[in-house]
Amino acid sequence: MRTSLLLFVVILLSLSSHSNASQMELPAGLWEGISEDELTFRLLQINENGEHSLFEIVIPGGLKKVRRTTFTNNDITCVENRCTIKTIIEDDVTRTLTLSPYLDRGFKVLESSYREEESYISQTYLLVKQDATSTPRKFLENRKQLILDAEQSSAKHPFGTWIGVMQYLDRPELALLQLNENEPGLLRVYRKGENTFNEVESHFSADNISIDGRLIDIKASHTTFASNIMLFIQTENMISGFTYALHKGYPAAMGTITLLRIEPAKPR
Repeated sequence: MRTSLLLFVVILLSLSSHSNASQMELPAGLWEGISEDELTFRLLQINENGEHSLFEIVIPGGLKKVRRTTFTNNDITCVENRCTIKTIIEDDVTRTLTLSPYLDRGFKVLESSYREEESYISQTYLLVKQDATSTPRKFLENRKQLILDAEQSSAKHPFGTWIGVMQYLDRPELALLQLNENEPGLLRVYRKGENTFNEVESHFSADNISIDGRLIDIKASHTTFASNIMLFIQTENMISGFTYALHKGYPAAMGTITLLRIEPAKPR
């Protein structure tokens, strides 16, 4: 009888341990991603003290506009294969983030916003682990002057400095295009999750820019990244298109790109 009771206790402890081990948890740390639908960075900061934050950083305009939403452990519910964060944002809008593991160091996120039964928006994006400072912070620490110079520029459209999102290695990444009429230009891309400040660059001369109506065709120097940049003028402050390299005469490493112009500051 005593042996049976002991065996029963061991089984209960084993089941309890298995149940606890199977429940997903959000570890402390910083994750960053890009919402292509809204052209914003998403930074998810999970802290040991139970006080957490989600930062939304608007890419157009040079990463200057930031909204922070705070939440606690009480706003997080987890099951075996996902965690859901539920917060209230402005105008009584409820937002939920459902995070599922992606590879070893990331989360696939389904974000939904709604008021009562009315759904506003639903989108998905990827969050990757960032062990250093965020990509937006590193960008501003190293390239803030480019944004300030663009705001003082009198370049005639479509020339100027453009910022946005580009698909690079099958992921959306921050992109910056300097399109000059009489000087060399370049396209820069900044990958999420990098521990150090790193730019992937493709340079081009002013002679290699062809503008025909609403089409901007650029031949750049990089052999494996964006050696060809084809853009279409959508509005006065937006261009979009795609980039590609040529491998044995065939297009390769193709990626879509959407950019918005850094507008010159209006005189006061």
